Amino acid sequence: MADQDTAAAEAPRITARQVKEYLRAHPQFLADNMPLVAELLPGLSARDDGNVVDLRDYVVERLRREVEELKASAKALITTTRSNMSTQERTLQAALAVLAAGGMDALARVITDELPVVLQVDVVTFAFEAGLPKPAALFVQELPAGSIDALMGDRVTARLRESVGGEQPLYGAAAALVASDALVRLEPGAGLPQGVLALGTRTEGSFHPQQGTELLGFLARVVEHAVERWAQPAA
Repeated sequence: MADQDTAAAEAPRITARQVKEYLRAHPQFLADNMPLVAELLPGLSARDDGNVVDLRDYVVERLRREVEELKASAKALITTTRSNMSTQERTLQAALAVLAAGGMDALARVITDELPVVLQVDVVTFAFEAGLPKPAALFVQELPAGSIDALMGDRVTARLRESVGGEQPLYGAAAALVASDALVRLEPGAGLPQGVLALGTRTEGSFHPQQGTELLGFLARVVEHAVERWAQPAA
């Protein structure tokens, strides 16, 4: 028995390529072993004598499945493309609204009142670590120093969370509404502290880590520009 096991272990492994080459060199093999073909390919129909296998139904069924799979893939691609185009359009509308703000108070109103409607989420807010000039700090959520890194991770620019709850420092009175959110780091520069742009929805799973963040990143850069313009550091 040991000798048999050793011989089996030392026997050369037959590759798929070798099987194909053998069948091409011996086409009569399949004709002589139709019951084996039917056994290996479920769905083939055989005559009562077991000697002839009808490949037509098998081929037709296989082609039908492939066509259905292609249709499903095409439909999914179209749906995804339309969704991406819609998301891009909404993001551009949001960016234009942010750029049109005429001051820090107007910027805060745009972000908290207009962007939820434009972006089709329930809550949008922005928060900054302590250090904004007083006139600007009146219009944003203020966070303790180090809060952004603790919330998002060191040097992480965006974080999408499938499930959250009770983020009072970010969402204030609206915290109870938020079950899923997207966070994008804000770094306006010009001596201003870092912050975060937060989009929240009441539907758990609306955001998840597999989603792209390019458009959110673009919107964050526009918000940074507006904050740098309207929240100048104290002299």
